[in-house]
This record gives sequence, C-alpha cells and structure tokens, in this order.
Amino acid sequence: MSDNKRPTPLIAEPGKKICPVCGKPSYSPGGVHPQCAVRQADASRQEQRKAVKKAPAKKPRQHSREKKCPKCGAHVHVRRKACDCGHEFRGY
Repeated sequence: MSDNKRPTPLIAEPGKKICPVCGKPSYSPGGVHPQCAVRQADASRQEQRKAVKKAPAKKPRQHSREKKCPKCGAHVHVRRKACDCGHEFRGY
C-alpha cells in the first residue's frame, strides 16, 4: 500500500498565510483554518462552563408541604407530629 500524502512544508511559502491558532500554513482566504476558528470561538464558552461546574451547589429548596426538623435536619411532612429521630413538633 503506498502512502500518497504530501509532506508538510517546513518553511511557509511566501504567498501562504500562517494560521495564528495552530501555526500551520492555511489555505483558507481568512488565514485561519475553519476548525481552528471554531476552537477559538468556543474557548470563552468552555471557560464559562468550567466555572459553572466549579461553583458551589445551590441549597435544596424546601417544599411548602415540608418542614425541617431542628434536631436532625430532615424534611418531614407538615402534618407529622414527630420526626423519625424522635423530635416532637410543638405548636407548628
């Protein structure tokens, strides 16, 4: 099987533009490879997504049908008189 790939030029020809992203000769009229342009445009969006992942998680929302036990912190239904941990709700 013969390999018909042309070797990559070591020195850029005088008329060729060099892609500022990857540093290889570019054949596109703008001088930037299309895939490099996409990677460059997505870089800021990717940084924002990483920052969102690292942000602390939001506190879970308590439903209106639940109350929080002051002893163990569990969420129980509002009509229950006692929690599973043994705490009895008074005046709620």
